[in-house]
Amino acid sequence: MTTPTISVVIPAWNEEKSVGRAIDSLRRAIAHYERERGATAEIIVVDNNSSDQTSAVAREHGATVVFEPVNNIGKARNAGVRVASGKFIAFCDADNQVTENLLTLIHDHLSDPKTAGGGTWIQPERHSLKIDFFYFVWGIYVRCSRVGVGMMHCRKEDFEAIGGFDETIFAAEDVQLAYDLRKLGKPRGQQFNLIRKGWIITSTRKIDQLPLHVMIGKIIGFGFGLQKKIRNKKYCEHWYGKAAR
Repeated sequence: MTTPTISVVIPAWNEEKSVGRAIDSLRRAIAHYERERGATAEIIVVDNNSSDQTSAVAREHGATVVFEPVNNIGKARNAGVRVASGKFIAFCDADNQVTENLLTLIHDHLSDPKTAGGGTWIQPERHSLKIDFFYFVWGIYVRCSRVGVGMMHCRKEDFEAIGGFDETIFAAEDVQLAYDLRKLGKPRGQQFNLIRKGWIITSTRKIDQLPLHVMIGKIIGFGFGLQKKIRNKKYCEHWYGKAAR
């Protein structure tokens, strides 16, 4: 069996309705990657203590499944990386789909010695005033900070060098990783950049669950005392109590 070059890690908590679609999307991207680069990828689903059939569905769709008993997104992602075989790591949420060319683009991105890591552009699966407002605000943040997430990717050795995801964080752990990778790469002359010619198509379910005024309040609230709030599970309850995460 060919050793995978890319390991895709999917954290999943009660995702039986979505994870199969995400895996199928990645399998199409793997087929494209194999044709274009002669390399392959593996899919690792981390069952983050689900009470539904997430693990069974993931296995049925061809993914490797590992179990993380503590319901924490950073712990789940780290658990997946520990069993990963690829020299490149990418992270995909269970309610995402990817464009067919995305793994090929990630391979090329991380093969560039001037790259410390990266994210991808995000396309919502549908549009509404509330959804478009959220992504308008997110786009401003990405352009100002030069840090984005989407399908985050980096070299496994660099991920391990910075200690992986901060397991004291309950939300925005991927944004923190992006800053850590950018900091790691700076003395090497490396940059953290977004891939724009391939992207993820993401579910809007978390946005759908909040009224517009509540969502605006959350966005503004996270702007004050961010580091304290993302370490408070109660403040991040939207990611743990409502949406499958």
